[in-house]
Amino acid sequence: MKINPEVISFCQELGLRLRKARIFKNKTQKELGVMVGVSAKVIGRMEQGDTSVSLGKWLNVSEIFGLLNTWQVVLEIEEDPFAQYDREQKKRIDLQKKRVRHKKK
Repeated sequence: MKINPEVISFCQELGLRLRKARIFKNKTQKELGVMVGVSAKVIGRMEQGDTSVSLGKWLNVSEIFGLLNTWQVVLEIEEDPFAQYDREQKKRIDLQKKRVRHKKK
């Protein structure tokens, strides 16, 4: 599967931020890996922006750094598309139910 260059760039930026956060916390890749429950090699792959690292591992790392709540922004949807669809369907049904009466001449 070909990966979009924007996705690759985003993952690399995310990896760089992880590396900076790890160094700021004065942790080695091995120490962080132990905290997260993965190998130092996986942490290294994450820091390199490897797109095959699971979201679960990223969430675990985020929790270690106290940043798990920042993922809420990713999950926010301005409006639930299913709710919007339901409203539109209700409008259509309501319009079909209305009767039009013409005045007799």
